[in-house]
Amino acid sequence: MPSPTPPSPNSPDRWFPTRKPLTEPRMRLFCFPFAGGSAAIYNAWGAGMPVGVELCAVQLPGRERRLMEKPIDSLPALVDALLPVLAPLLDRPFAFFGYSMGSRISLELTRRLHVRNGPMPRGLMLAAAGPPRENDREPIHHLPEAEFIANLRKYDGTPEEILQHRELLELLLPTLRADFALAWWENGNHPVKLDVPISAMGAVGDAHVPVAKLETWREETSNADFRVRHFPGGHFFIRQHQDAILTAVREDLARWMAPKP
Repeated sequence: MPSPTPPSPNSPDRWFPTRKPLTEPRMRLFCFPFAGGSAAIYNAWGAGMPVGVELCAVQLPGRERRLMEKPIDSLPALVDALLPVLAPLLDRPFAFFGYSMGSRISLELTRRLHVRNGPMPRGLMLAAAGPPRENDREPIHHLPEAEFIANLRKYDGTPEEILQHRELLELLLPTLRADFALAWWENGNHPVKLDVPISAMGAVGDAHVPVAKLETWREETSNADFRVRHFPGGHFFIRQHQDAILTAVREDLARWMAPKP
């Protein structure tokens, strides 16, 4: 009996494992996770979307059902892999939501679409991150293992039980290193200035992204639709204030779905 054909690398089920397609979506919202995170952080968002919005939470290689796939540590290579998967779904208006690392991915995807004269998002929602032109963080993905793990603890994003579980940690370290490489990725010599609305979100207690840095996202766009929202909490305020974030997301989507004058 022949063995089953393995799923294509571009299979939508692989990249969007929780997507529930709508017959006639008014808009699609693509959501990208933080370093070490997965599509699962957006599991509760589907029920909170405005009518007609199709949620597409993106699952990157190296986590959950894709755990045995090699993680991608090059931002240009990740964009190369994502574009063919996204292309069939860009036939409707769409927007990007990125959290921390996901913000960097969202920006680079939009830049690449701009350069290719492709369809552009109605807006970018960028949370828990500053723009790459303001990148002053240490590239911790290059550190020796003990130092890298010590820095992971500072971010408070990886549960301590995982950091203490040697076998599980060894399995996850390549993905964590790759993700921090993506989050840190250099801005390039000639970054593209966009004409896309930007909604920046951050927390007043985020030690890694001061709220003042959120204002500098304005330099990435010539569009007048620019907003900054502050939330309580630290870098992972998405865990404690998801309802408030969803309220902001709905406000942005409703504005961007409105007919253009």
